[in-house]
Amino acid sequence: MTPQTDTRPSHARAGLHIATRPRVLVSVSGDDRASFLQGLLCQDVAGQKPGSLRYGFFLSPKARILFDSWIGVLPDRILLSPSLFSKEAEAEFLAHLKKYLFFRTKATLASETEGFVQASLVGPEARVLVSPLLTPESDGGGLRTIAGGGFAFLRPETGAFDADTGGYIDLWLPADKGPALLASLEERVLTQGGQRLDDGGLEVYRVERGIPTVPSELNEGHFPAEAGLDTLAVSYDKGCYVGQEPVTRLKFQGQLSRKLVGVRLEGTIAPETSLPRPLLASLDHTEAGILTSLVSSVTCGGPVGLAYVKRSHWDSGESLVDGAGNRFEVSELPLLPRE
Repeated sequence: MTPQTDTRPSHARAGLHIATRPRVLVSVSGDDRASFLQGLLCQDVAGQKPGSLRYGFFLSPKARILFDSWIGVLPDRILLSPSLFSKEAEAEFLAHLKKYLFFRTKATLASETEGFVQASLVGPEARVLVSPLLTPESDGGGLRTIAGGGFAFLRPETGAFDADTGGYIDLWLPADKGPALLASLEERVLTQGGQRLDDGGLEVYRVERGIPTVPSELNEGHFPAEAGLDTLAVSYDKGCYVGQEPVTRLKFQGQLSRKLVGVRLEGTIAPETSLPRPLLASLDHTEAGILTSLVSSVTCGGPVGLAYVKRSHWDSGESLVDGAGNRFEVSELPLLPRE
């Protein structure tokens, strides 16, 4: 369980998180780089211009989520950043791509993870605070270059079910210059009333904002639409890709059997609480969903979490319980204090 963390300065100003485990960064180069990825991702990579940033999924043939990825296009290569944080996970990701990299395909895969220090800047003032790091010529798209080398991914400010994510920027700074650049950035953040976030603090911010992630909410048990990310991550106008038929069928049927929601726990989090855990209808204890994330939140006034809940129970105010008798109330995202 995540320790109680006060993220109010991040929501009001900004929060800086310096990764202890760098997020994976892979590049795809070669003449066929866009067409190669076009057949794998549910996002329209071929329609991206240099400097653009999009989000998408690598799906199974049954349209279940295998990997997510931010997709940044440079003039000479395409950058992929899945939500992975270890060499083992990166190797698994590369192995998946290589399964589709045929002999005549003019595309080359390379890891760029170790060349950078990685950090994230969140909050409403994130874009203003990061601007001194960016090169002037990179202005305009979601993928920006950093003076002296490196990249900034300026994520869209809406996430699951169009919930406001409050500003979120992923930074890759050159390993040799990163510490000095981060020290300067941290000083600006603190001067403006923001804060430094540890791993637990960033997790609390993520849940409060309703941002699903791997593996808690994004895994082989779920479709992109169930996570509320089909509008952001799926192109319904592109050509064939792995998992396209089930994704399209689900859209035109228009009937999700479950979706991601926020939940508020009455009481405190028991130290032994394990995740994921089943949620039941409070009246008859029939199966209602599954709790995927749970944190103690000063901002929200108590424990809050994310859960996949069945259609008959996903309305705000619905009461759910777990096997230990803990009571949860379904809530809209983001899970910020009610006005």
